[in-house]
Amino acid sequence: MSLKKVFLATTLALTSSLALADGVSYDYLDLGYIDFDGADGLNFELSSSFGNDFYGRIDYTDLDGDAGGDFKATRLNLGYISSLSNNLDFIAELGYEDLDFGILDDNGFNARLGLRGMAAKNFELGGFVSYSDVLESTDVTVEGRYHFNNQFSMALEIGNDEELDEHYGVSFRYNF
Repeated sequence: MSLKKVFLATTLALTSSLALADGVSYDYLDLGYIDFDGADGLNFELSSSFGNDFYGRIDYTDLDGDAGGDFKATRLNLGYISSLSNNLDFIAELGYEDLDFGILDDNGFNARLGLRGMAAKNFELGGFVSYSDVLESTDVTVEGRYHFNNQFSMALEIGNDEELDEHYGVSFRYNF
């Protein structure tokens, strides 16, 4: 192997780990399993950044209830990113939501505030407060995410929603 190839490989490896340590990605595809008290199912997220300070996020949740009821939620949000430090971002989102929960089929707005940051080289922490206009409820969620590399990560989350009770989840993310 030539010295040029060794230099290039070393540079790529170092910049990849520095990019991961310096911040979090807003360009990802995320698939997860979520368990609410009395219902469980899948959650899908797609997020894409544009410019340095903005991103769009689509969030779809499909839950099956223990009593046979289904819950489906679609959220289309626009987010703003404010870097508080090299390793910590403040986010603010506002968007449209459409909820279908048995006899309730309604739409309205939702808002989300949070912090995302790298606690260690491969470990991200996040905390979020979300408000649903349709449910008229607030949800508080915390998550820990382990980054296997710059593209793949896995998260565990725990939260509590005023209307839907506590929830737990696991998700797998691909950053692009």
